[in-house]
Amino acid sequence: MGVLRYLTFWFAFRVLGRLPLPLLYGIAEIVGWLGYALTPGARRNVWDNLRHVMPDAPESRLRQVAKAVFRNVAYYYADLAQLSRMDIDKFYRDRLIHHGIDEHIRSNIDKGRGVVMLSAHVGNAEMAGQALVPLKIPCFAVTEPVQPERLSRMLNSIRRTHGVEFMPVGVPSAKRIMRTLRNGGTVALMGDRDILGPKMLLPFFGEETWLPTGPVEVALRTGAAIVPSFSSRRGRYVIEAVAQPPIEIERTDDLQADVRTAMLEFISRMETQLRAEPDQWMVLERIWDAEVREPQPSKAPEGAAV
Repeated sequence: MGVLRYLTFWFAFRVLGRLPLPLLYGIAEIVGWLGYALTPGARRNVWDNLRHVMPDAPESRLRQVAKAVFRNVAYYYADLAQLSRMDIDKFYRDRLIHHGIDEHIRSNIDKGRGVVMLSAHVGNAEMAGQALVPLKIPCFAVTEPVQPERLSRMLNSIRRTHGVEFMPVGVPSAKRIMRTLRNGGTVALMGDRDILGPKMLLPFFGEETWLPTGPVEVALRTGAAIVPSFSSRRGRYVIEAVAQPPIEIERTDDLQADVRTAMLEFISRMETQLRAEPDQWMVLERIWDAEVREPQPSKAPEGAAV
């Protein structure tokens, strides 16, 4: 299975990635629809996540948004497939809108203070991160390891094409994060999924679940600014990236209490982002550990197809 998975991604990135973007996105839409139809486990996970974000939405709306989630995941991989061939200046000029980078990121690094850009799997964080390249802001990011290992190496090699550094999460990347922040650099980390490292049981959309606390803890230990940063897809091609004002808390002698306080503020901002654009949350794993009932087909018209 590992070899087949590697060859599938190799074909998608090395062959399909050469196609014009409109054609590639057309293929991605088909792949997204097939993903929704043929992967019941992932479909149930997305439904469960959306039930927390949109508790009052009718099933027809939940189904529409769930299909859009799979489509946006496919768009993400289409973007990644073209990343190594992308004209970064043209992307920056024609496909990227950004806000708050000078005010909340550059202003801190110019003072020698490290920055943790704390985000979630919304929009396309990796494409949004390319906004830092023309602005001459070096950035280091970590990724979830995938199997086989050579697939992980291939993906990170593509992600590094234009200058943003990527490493799989682990001890070496943790050491580099600390070093980067202590030297006044910028790191980009995710805060919406418990993968590896420190975690805490926290309220998220009214129900407790495990969320990663490593990004906040390392920021507090190094004195780095915590800058919530989210991206959104605008139509098919445009990515909007927003760096929000840093999370400011009153420090105490209890590090874990401070971590919890900062996490609750980040969660509040993340909830606002997800409520506004639930279809942009590209997580196919279940965030809350609970049994979930897959909805039955609606007997009412669903409205516009997704």
